[in-house]
Amino acid sequence: MKKLVSILVLLVSFTFTSNSYSKTEIHWWYGNSGFLGDVIIEIANRFNDSQDEYMVIPTGKGSYEDNMAATIAAFRAGDQPHYSQVYDAGAAIMVAQVKNGVVIGFEEMADKYGISVDADNYIPGIKNFYADEDGKMIGVPFNSSTCLMYANMDILNEVGIEEVPKTYEEFEGMAQKIADAGYIPLLQSHSPWIWTENFFSRHNLLMTDGNNGYDAVPTKTLFAETDAFVMHWSKVKEWYEKGWYGYKGRAWGDNQAPFTNGEAAFWFGSAASFGGMKGVLPNFTTNPIPYWDSVTGGKEYPTFIGGAANWILNGHTEEEYKGLAKFIEFMGSPEMDLYYHNMTGYAAVTKGGIELAETINFYRTSPYHKAVGDQLGLEGSTIPGGYRAGNWPQIREVIYENVEPMLNGDISVEKALGNMDKGSAKLLKQFAKTL
Repeated sequence: MKKLVSILVLLVSFTFTSNSYSKTEIHWWYGNSGFLGDVIIEIANRFNDSQDEYMVIPTGKGSYEDNMAATIAAFRAGDQPHYSQVYDAGAAIMVAQVKNGVVIGFEEMADKYGISVDADNYIPGIKNFYADEDGKMIGVPFNSSTCLMYANMDILNEVGIEEVPKTYEEFEGMAQKIADAGYIPLLQSHSPWIWTENFFSRHNLLMTDGNNGYDAVPTKTLFAETDAFVMHWSKVKEWYEKGWYGYKGRAWGDNQAPFTNGEAAFWFGSAASFGGMKGVLPNFTTNPIPYWDSVTGGKEYPTFIGGAANWILNGHTEEEYKGLAKFIEFMGSPEMDLYYHNMTGYAAVTKGGIELAETINFYRTSPYHKAVGDQLGLEGSTIPGGYRAGNWPQIREVIYENVEPMLNGDISVEKALGNMDKGSAKLLKQFAKTL
């Protein structure tokens, strides 16, 4: 009972402290802000208070993109941090930097310093996203999310819909009823992530050649030549024209806000978003992203992870790396993994964290947290659980550039997807030359 109480105290306590003795400093840069940034600071404070040798100093650098750019610039200037949070789209770039002497692989550090949190402790679908072509883990999973469907149950109850849709076919069967009641049936944030990368994973389809980059460096995306993807965007355009899908531009919050304000029945967003909605939207649920039954034959496949990993940067002292190894071990403990999972909504990334959650019946009291693990844990995929494609942040920009003209009818679906493929091929070939 005492252990259970101590775990629950760990989950709910949230105090900010710091001390500044003559400890060896470990610099951790991150790309989260607001509450998520506050939780990162709290994790560092807890480690700092747990021992007397090392001081982790977390520094926010703005967005994911801002932090990645700052980390690259700092390394070139010889002023890099020890640890840096780089998001999913930058994984291929960071993995490639091992051979360039920029990044030290997680497994290499674990072997050298004998830390007890080894690669096998991490969830396979999450671990493999940040591994090299041999399956050797390079990045250290941290804030892993996936895309989920949020449902406003008050709206569904008002219009007489009893269950959320599992498939897009089911969504089409209820969309007009929702629209007739004066609500937006569907909104989604981040078309490159949700309706591109995760469309392919959810339907067990390859997104690039080279087996998503795991067998060979990719040279092209498969957007225009994947019939299911062409069909999907043709449907989305049809929904947009019928008023079944509301597009508020590319900004994440602009698409989330109408749902949070009670104007939309469904919103597709990150698993890490529900923390900000609890207490704001009184009656909502988190659910798996729908899939096209006509494409999968009724089979559900997992989605790719989103979020970020932490990466170990070269160029520091042995003593500093010893401290970083202890910090990684601290963060990989079941208690800290569950603490972060609870506070943010991001997935538990270790087997120990999930086992602890089940031991204390965590998901019974917080069912919101369960959907992300359920969706990521689906089995049966024949494609890799991620992609190894360089310059992906820029490829996401190419995708964004074509979504709005496609929806507005300025270009056809086929033209838009062809533009995406053309721009992506150029960027992939540029990256291949750096390897």
